[in-house]
Amino acid sequence: MQHTAGNYEAFARPRPAQHAQETKAYIVGSGLAGLAAAVFLIRDAGVPGANVTILEKGDVAGGALDGLDVPDKGFVIRGGRELEDHMECLWDMMRSIPSLELEDASVLDEFYWLNKDDPN
Repeated sequence: MQHTAGNYEAFARPRPAQHAQETKAYIVGSGLAGLAAAVFLIRDAGVPGANVTILEKGDVAGGALDGLDVPDKGFVIRGGRELEDHMECLWDMMRSIPSLELEDASVLDEFYWLNKDDPN
């Protein structure tokens, strides 16, 4: 482990892993851990997304995040998940995933803006 006097390393991109381009990854389960593993393999290890396969036995990806998507009732995540300020690894991951709806925004941006507009 390397100890530093600051957190600038959190913002630096790691070098791709040796043999990343040839690496094939098979992830069992598309819950939060499986999806996060795929993100970090692609983003941090440099494994091409086409080389990452996620295997899921269920009909819907997301594991316990498979919530309810019924606009008139709301959007619910099964299991009462609470996202907290200290979840640095999650926020780091979410800031690297582009928004599907907003150009030049990340999933973290969307989440942050939603909470500022409608704190819960």
